[in-house]
Amino acid sequence: MYFILCIGGRRIFMANSEMILRLLTDLKIEQQALKEQLEKIQTAVIALEEKSAIVEEKPTTIEEKPAVAAAKQRAHSGHPTSFRAWRASAQKNS
Repeated sequence: MYFILCIGGRRIFMANSEMILRLLTDLKIEQQALKEQLEKIQTAVIALEEKSAIVEEKPTTIEEKPAVAAAKQRAHSGHPTSFRAWRASAQKNS
């Protein structure tokens, strides 16, 4: 049995085995191209994940500010927190 393959307006007659080999070769070439595309996409995804991880880290530094505010609240334990406050309290006590 023979296949008729039309390429560029030409008719090519091929036997079954020739046609199967040609199709397999074409599939391997297409598979390699798809693997390369997949690698590019995976690289892009990794880069985006790294960028999103960096963006997620930035709010953490913003959330640290309430901790500083909490430290300042703890500083109001009756002791002056600045030189002026200390000086004023020292003058009151004298």
